[in-house]
Amino acid sequence: MSDPSQFKEALLDNQSIGQNMMVFRRLRSLKAMELAFHLGISEATYTKYERGETKITVELIKKYADYVQVDPIHILTIKPGQLIEYLYELEKRKIQMESNQFDSLIEILQELKNSNDVLKSLIKEAIV
Repeated sequence: MSDPSQFKEALLDNQSIGQNMMVFRRLRSLKAMELAFHLGISEATYTKYERGETKITVELIKKYADYVQVDPIHILTIKPGQLIEYLYELEKRKIQMESNQFDSLIEILQELKNSNDVLKSLIKEAIV
C-alpha cells in the first residue's frame, strides 16, 4: 500500500488552494457573493478562504468544485503558476478540437459535393 505522506507533499498550502479557488471562480465569471450563497456562507467568509486566511475543508472543496465544475484535485494540487500553464493547454486542446471538427466538416461538404455531381450526371443521362 502507498505511503500517505507522499500525497501530503503533492497538496498545496491553504493560501495556494485559495488562489486556485479565486482563479477558477473568475474563469467562470462568478462573483464571490454568488459562490458564498451556494456554499451557504457569507461573502466575507468566502473571501477569507480565497485569501488563505481560513482553513479550507474537504467538504468546502467538494461543494465548490461541484458548483464551479472543476476537478477538486486540480484545486488541491495545481500550483498557481502551473494553473496558467494548465489553462493554456486546455485552450490549445479546445482550438485543436475545433480545428479537427473543421476538417471533418470540410470532408463532409466535399462528400456532399461529390454526391451532388453524381446526381447531376444521373439526371442528365436520364433526361437525354
